[in-house]
Amino acid sequence: MRIKRTTAVRTLAAVLAAVTFAGCTEIDYSDISSVQSEETTAAQESSVPEANIVTESTTKEYKLNKSAFSYTLEAEKIPDTKLISDSKKYSGDGYITVGAYTQVSFELEVSSTQFYDISISALSKEGGSITLTIDGEKQINSENGVYKRINGELYGAYNVVQSDTFENISLCPVYLTQGTHKVTLQTVKNTVSIDKITVKNTERASDKRYSDAGTWISGKDVNTERIALMDYLKSIYGKKTLTAQNVTPNTNTEIDAIVRNTGRFPAIRVSDLRYYTASGSKLVKNNTDIQLAQEWAKNGGIVSYTWYWYTPIGKATFYLDESSFDVDSVMSDYEDLAVMNEESLALLLKDETISEECYAVLSDMDAVAKQLSVLKDSGVTVLFTPLPTDSAGWYWWEKTGKTYKWLWQTMHRRFDELYGLSDLLWVYTADIDPQMFPGDDYVDIIGCDVYDNTDTAHLAAMYATDALSLNKRMLALTECAKAPDPDIMARDNAVWLWAAPWNGKYLINEKGELTGDYMSVDELKKFYNHEATVTRDEINTETE
Repeated sequence: MRIKRTTAVRTLAAVLAAVTFAGCTEIDYSDISSVQSEETTAAQESSVPEANIVTESTTKEYKLNKSAFSYTLEAEKIPDTKLISDSKKYSGDGYITVGAYTQVSFELEVSSTQFYDISISALSKEGGSITLTIDGEKQINSENGVYKRINGELYGAYNVVQSDTFENISLCPVYLTQGTHKVTLQTVKNTVSIDKITVKNTERASDKRYSDAGTWISGKDVNTERIALMDYLKSIYGKKTLTAQNVTPNTNTEIDAIVRNTGRFPAIRVSDLRYYTASGSKLVKNNTDIQLAQEWAKNGGIVSYTWYWYTPIGKATFYLDESSFDVDSVMSDYEDLAVMNEESLALLLKDETISEECYAVLSDMDAVAKQLSVLKDSGVTVLFTPLPTDSAGWYWWEKTGKTYKWLWQTMHRRFDELYGLSDLLWVYTADIDPQMFPGDDYVDIIGCDVYDNTDTAHLAAMYATDALSLNKRMLALTECAKAPDPDIMARDNAVWLWAAPWNGKYLINEKGELTGDYMSVDELKKFYNHEATVTRDEINTETE
């Protein structure tokens, strides 16, 4: 794989999750023929313009004029709010309380164009979350339609832990131009009380986390291709972002639409292994995704798979509240269960040493491992993201942290030690609960899923995700409603390793055409033709 052009970059514990972290929604565009998709993609292989004739966007220069600034606003001074005075310890005359999905706004005048630390002193008896939006003008629907939010630049959310005393909480460096801005605070989880807001000048996010994030590779069996890919990812981390796209399984429909409109292929094709399990295979007629992944790798792309796991027994669903599957019966302490072959497991089931649920889970793991073995035998290294997590605990596999970690660690050992899948780089999608984290020995890269319809770089989400492994892992935006603006990622120094918008309605309609509902054609062209992003034709095992 050769680079066809050389460019230089010129350059939350957050319950951001409550508003922007989300898991996949079940959107299936597989009725758009996979045969049609293959033919379209094959035709485009020869018709796509050479990368070096595509005009690229250079990274925008953002002005900074550093100066000292300090401002404090007592919350009760915010217009249209109700003063509360009681026995709590607060500053000023009292505090205000903001109900769920309610917002308050105030004007803030800053003297210089620079980064600012906007912090709040807040409490929540139940634990809450309140978002920060700059320069919103009107109400718009939230991404999930649950509530109305203000438009503007959504920087993230303050996580207010359950407490009866006010605590100071900072979000992240916020870029503000000189002048007056409208600041909006909106609760998106429970009720939050605010005592005061403090604004100070601060520095741009540091480069240190990029250099500190290592290239540790988990598992006992590591092949040279896996090391080469990890080294390449490390070489670009903090400098450039790999373009990526989640596709409807068994198709390249989303990628076809991207190529037609941008002339470029994403660096990473992200699909799902959901249809390769016993329950999942009953839902589709033809499972050809592994073959599509082989072809993708053959043409120079990086292969990535997530695994939204249909319940092994009962109704085929991801969702805990729709499932009768007894997750609590899955775990077993039987010695070396993780590396036992299928015949041995069948004997353990027969004599009731393990439960039917445990056997079904391990059988599904084996079914997926066999498909990943096909890719290994083809020399394909895979960015593997099983068991995505969600802050709301939607999925059956995240009922408890203990069950989640048992599933992940058992799968990791089984794939590594029994099947010898040395071609996998394990990507954990971050949950805000550190009790869910499988452990450093089982994770190579940490991903983050952020769903909102803004251009922000999601720096708050990056900070929150980074805290899980104390800056030991590289960070990727594994799912999003839209890819961040490359200029804003550079401005805020929130350079994700890759950014992968979700499939279906987030990009295309039922005809496979771009909708522009989340990401406009112009935004897509900018993302794919920007010096700070990497497309498929630019992938290499070294930087220049």
